[in-house]
Amino acid sequence: MPLSSNSREKIFSNLTKVYRGIAFWLFVRPSQVVLLFRDKNFYKHRTYYPEYSEKIKKPWQNFMGQLGQILRHGKAMRYYFLYGFDVKSRAEQREYVHEVTFLQRRGDLNLSLYHDYSCILRDKMLFAIFTEGIGVRSAKILFYTVDGKLYDFGTKQESDFEEIGRHSNCRLICKPLDGEGGSGIFILEVKDGTVYCEGNVLDTTQLREKLSPRRYIVQEFLSQHSEMSRLHPQSVNTVRLVTVRGLKDGQIHILPSILRIGVGDNDVDNTSQGGIAVGVDLETGYLKRFGFQKPKYGLKTEVHPDSGIRYAEFRIPMFDEVKRQAVYLHSMLPQIHSVGWDIAIGEEGPVFIEGNDNWEINGPQACNGGMRREFEEYFYK
Repeated sequence: MPLSSNSREKIFSNLTKVYRGIAFWLFVRPSQVVLLFRDKNFYKHRTYYPEYSEKIKKPWQNFMGQLGQILRHGKAMRYYFLYGFDVKSRAEQREYVHEVTFLQRRGDLNLSLYHDYSCILRDKMLFAIFTEGIGVRSAKILFYTVDGKLYDFGTKQESDFEEIGRHSNCRLICKPLDGEGGSGIFILEVKDGTVYCEGNVLDTTQLREKLSPRRYIVQEFLSQHSEMSRLHPQSVNTVRLVTVRGLKDGQIHILPSILRIGVGDNDVDNTSQGGIAVGVDLETGYLKRFGFQKPKYGLKTEVHPDSGIRYAEFRIPMFDEVKRQAVYLHSMLPQIHSVGWDIAIGEEGPVFIEGNDNWEINGPQACNGGMRREFEEYFYK
């Protein structure tokens, strides 16, 4: 009697877990121990919590803590200091979900073998078409490129690269269709028919070369809500709102989320590019006390380094509408278990930049505390 599709999927999933476990014990764990000895940053780093000076552990204690992470999870904790493990007790540390555990479970739930809706989220043009079709506002696309050719998104007809220069006196943002973490993004400024990139004039040939190596979309640079511009006007500052379809009740729930804010001259707010992440009170829309940067860019602050705004006094405008639309949008993607939505706030309401089925848990945990309770509640039956 042939196996059903559900039975085949379960067998495949179990075999994958077995092979994954064998690989971790034979290859990953030993290599991680070697890496721990070679890279002092895993156990010796400036603390994010100097106010708890009496609790700060010595490097050898952090080393032993990281060794324990390797034995339990197969990898050292990349966010050991960002999570404050250098000042937290073992009981406090257990409230956090290790990225290995999270990534495995998130991937198992989001990437179905037979109905993979993730392509809608991973291709920015498909995402724009999908959101428009169900009545959710997303960033407007003007052009897209395929095999070195430019197409007008409105007419779906091939266009000349000179057309970009005819969108005069505006800023355009160019994104790889399959890019992640702000990688490959660049800004064009069009003034009186001349196209500039980082202050340099681009002629038609140079523009074609810059947009040809990958598939790009060219969007209008979003005009964000004046309140959001107060934080950092150079970048569009976005809410990373995480939604999950609970395995027990089938309902869409909102998980601890963050606001990402640009810094300095950066045009993007991604933390991978130096941006600041701040936790959000899901009931009120007010930001939490501290903003965090990834270790190589800085530590934590209570005020934005450029605008001087105190995070805890800032409230995200139209936050209830942000939550409502995110839940609605997720409900239209029945095969996706959890999504990290990047949402800008325009003057007229939320604008969905993209959805990420491969979202990471480090930002929400660093800014809001450990998510063990939510993980066990919504990621398991």
